[in-house]
Amino acid sequence: MGTKKPGISSTIQAERRRLMIDATMTAISEHGLPKLTLAKIADIAGLSAGSVNFHFASKEALLLATLTDLAGEFERTILHAIDAAGRDPGQKLLAMFEASLDPRITEPRKTAVWFAFTSEARSRADYQRICGTQDEKIFAITLQLCDEIIHQGNKQGQMNPHAMANAVQGLIDEIWQDILYAGDSYNRADARFLYLSFLASVFPWAFDMPGSQEQAARLAIADNSLRVVTADKKYLSPLAGLFDAYRQFYRREPDPALARRFLGENLKQQRSVILLAMDNAEKALGFTQLYPSWCSVTASPVWILYDLFVDPSVRQRGVGQALLQEAGKMARKSGASRIDLETATDNYNAQALYESLGYERETEFYKYSLALNQKGH
Repeated sequence: MGTKKPGISSTIQAERRRLMIDATMTAISEHGLPKLTLAKIADIAGLSAGSVNFHFASKEALLLATLTDLAGEFERTILHAIDAAGRDPGQKLLAMFEASLDPRITEPRKTAVWFAFTSEARSRADYQRICGTQDEKIFAITLQLCDEIIHQGNKQGQMNPHAMANAVQGLIDEIWQDILYAGDSYNRADARFLYLSFLASVFPWAFDMPGSQEQAARLAIADNSLRVVTADKKYLSPLAGLFDAYRQFYRREPDPALARRFLGENLKQQRSVILLAMDNAEKALGFTQLYPSWCSVTASPVWILYDLFVDPSVRQRGVGQALLQEAGKMARKSGASRIDLETATDNYNAQALYESLGYERETEFYKYSLALNQKGH
């Protein structure tokens, strides 16, 4: 397993390996481990059974490779999120919860595969080693974070970090089981409200309880609590304020004049379409900015959704969803074939929102950027 075969380039071999592992996950989720055969895997992958055997010595070797890949992806996602969260243990623990709901690792197919392997781990030493090693590593991190948070609140004599770490991991396991049974209909926003409430209940000095309005009082166009307009110059002032806050989110210095000038030129030259969300009191709540482009392959117009920002005070209340839905209507009306967008790999809430509205993550292409020195040096 994993050795280079004669006559096949390493690039082709890696791609076929990825294809076979992906097909294995699909086959397990559809048929279960007991009924899994190489023929079923090969059929899903669009390859011959001989091709599978050419790359993997046996079905067991392919299953081990699949489990190893799945465990590695989960671990990398969790560790990356924790590392990116900064030094505060509370933010690190929150990042662990956020990453545990990452749609890339909790798609129904992958959760089904993970539970299939863990159920077999009791009788399989090799499965137990892979699953157990990962569980132990993640639990050790959880335990350390819980211990640090307890010390922050001076609760060492009142709270047991081991018990709290068990509770954290138990809640994550429960969420995963819910995802397994609910499938694509699983509501990640409700799950986020649940674990935020849990964290605030057990660590009130480190986390704020999400207000009931965060879940209940959603804003919507249907009940006139929200409206989305196509911005023109009369909306420039509130729009520039949001745009300046948006740039600060990406670690730019506050510059209201630049924000007003840039958006003013975009509106004047019609370089972009800007959709602005407001409540029934005409308060600006968020915006999205789209730039027109073209797809040469389909010979059709496309839109680049470059900016999306919602005021922090109204996040998780439907504003971002409304903006995206209106952007979709605008794009379809213009005759465009699609909307393209990018988001950070650790922006799990945005990813969940996009995917809930039908956006599909691109996995076949790399994104490249060339920074240009305008002085030509």
